[in-house]
Amino acid sequence: MPAAVKLQQEFGDRIQVILVESQNTGYEKSVGFALKAGWLGNGAIWTSQRPFSTGSNGLPSFALLDASGKVVLKGSSNAMHGKIVDEIERMVGKPDYGDMPKSVQKVYKELNKGKIASAYAMAEKVIAKPGSKDASIVLAAAEASLAVVQGRFDSQVSSINWLAENGYPIRALDAAKDLVKNVAKNDDMKATANALAEMLEGDEFKEQMKWDKSLTKLEMAMYENKEGDPRSIKKIEELKDEATGTPISTRAEGLALVAKFAKK
Repeated sequence: MPAAVKLQQEFGDRIQVILVESQNTGYEKSVGFALKAGWLGNGAIWTSQRPFSTGSNGLPSFALLDASGKVVLKGSSNAMHGKIVDEIERMVGKPDYGDMPKSVQKVYKELNKGKIASAYAMAEKVIAKPGSKDASIVLAAAEASLAVVQGRFDSQVSSINWLAENGYPIRALDAAKDLVKNVAKNDDMKATANALAEMLEGDEFKEQMKWDKSLTKLEMAMYENKEGDPRSIKKIEELKDEATGTPISTRAEGLALVAKFAKK
């Protein structure tokens, strides 16, 4: 498990580590153990619900998925750590476009820079004029790339909405502002991104922004200390009551439980 957390820290948002408790320990004991072990607050996701079975009875076991959800490697995480690192580096390194038309490769290269709007425009341009050589192949590849670009945009919009709806308005606003910049050349996308940013900067989220800032400080202190300090628990519960009826309150309630479980 520590090795998986280290991978999350090393590769950042280029990968997502999901730590799964699979021995029916129960949420209370497992999340308290995870806090004490330093496995929380680092970008990795901790859960007791299996996304799927790896088919292995041994522990610790792992499955490495690519961006499409395909399992590319699985087995014992201890015995195969080197292979895991090599495969991750391959996947997040320079993309292998194979025989993809060069005009479509440019779309993906632009998308990988975070330039969603310009990637979309480039894909549309290739679709409009696929050329005379292998036109059907180029057209199919360009249409597929357009769907990928649109999917990237939709995914980021969904992520921002999730953050807003689950008590993370500051992170949601930061992401919305970044999205506005990345889609500035596409009027429809820009309008959607601007609407998200304006919503998060509106009156509805003013108090939530303040509570989010306070709760995040308490949360980070808890993760750093690897335990639930009674004074911190009290502050979290006070904030939960103050923010009653908002996602911040729900988030604070969950955080207070994690802190309490770590004390047992």
